[in-house]
Amino acid sequence: MLVEPIKMNHTKTKQVEAVLKQYPYFNLLERERRTEIEQSKGEIDENVGGGKSGFSENHAHENKAIKFSDDPIISTIKHNRAVIDKFIAQLDDYQITIVEMSYFQRFNRYDVVKIAKVANVSRATVFRFRKRFVAQLYTLLKL
Repeated sequence: MLVEPIKMNHTKTKQVEAVLKQYPYFNLLERERRTEIEQSKGEIDENVGGGKSGFSENHAHENKAIKFSDDPIISTIKHNRAVIDKFIAQLDDYQITIVEMSYFQRFNRYDVVKIAKVANVSRATVFRFRKRFVAQLYTLLKL
C-alpha cells in the first residue's frame, strides 16, 4: 500500500494532521452523526391534498439504512478509518509509536525528543518518517 508521496505544502499537511487527530474519535463522530440523522425531521411532503404520500412507514428501517449509507459525513469517516487502519497495519512497531505519540494523544502531546527516545530512533528519523507518512496518507485519503 505504499504510494509515491507527493510534494506537500503546509495546508495539505494540516489537512492530514486534522484527520489523524480525529482518528481516535471516529466511532464517536459516526455515532453522533447517526443520532443526528435519526432525530432530524423527515422530508416534508408538499403533495398537499392529492395522491399518496411518498413516505411509507412500512419501510422506515430501510429508509434509515439508506440515509446512513448515503450520508457523505458517515461515508467519509468510514473511508478515512479504513485507509488509516490499513496503512497503520503495515508499519513497524517504532513507526506505530511515532504515529500514536504524534497524532493520537488528546492530552500530553509529546515533542520530537520524547518521541525519538521512546521509539528508540533519532529525531531526524522521527521528522523524516512523519513527513513521508503524512504525504503518503494524503494521497490515500483523497483530500
